[in-house]
Amino acid sequence: MFACLISAFAIIVNFKVGIKILGLVGAVGSFIWGVIVWRAAQKERQASATRDATKPFLEKQLLFYSEATAVASRIATLSDGVDRKKNIQRFWELYWGELAMVESKDVESAMVNLGRALIENPSDRGSLEQLSLRLADSCRHSLAKSWGTEAWVNPDPTERPATGQLKTSQ
Repeated sequence: MFACLISAFAIIVNFKVGIKILGLVGAVGSFIWGVIVWRAAQKERQASATRDATKPFLEKQLLFYSEATAVASRIATLSDGVDRKKNIQRFWELYWGELAMVESKDVESAMVNLGRALIENPSDRGSLEQLSLRLADSCRHSLAKSWGTEAWVNPDPTERPATGQLKTSQ
């Protein structure tokens, strides 16, 4: 009988110790989970702040890239006249001003090549058309990288990579 009581007491003590240990494990687990959730929220807040901070730049880049490609296409396709001269003037304004703030190295190179062609042979429409297309292509690739989306390079969603990763080869 005494052995039975000791056995029952040991079970109760072990049960109480087990409950305490289980409570401690639960508290530690809850704390760790809280830290994990807090860190994930911190990372999301940081990513959101980064997006908010870069948004004005991205919008200006899109605006100036769009204008540069429109101006380049008009220079390449308009016949000599007032409109073409105005577009050539705007090209040089973008070249020496606003576009320089936001352009990538590839867009800069495309602008330099188009500018060189305007100086050396402004009446070679075929060359200007090709350089205009190269500028547009450089702008699209730059926007894809800046905005982090394949949609700029490949507007057809059925042809984009499934992972959402940008293609590195051209």
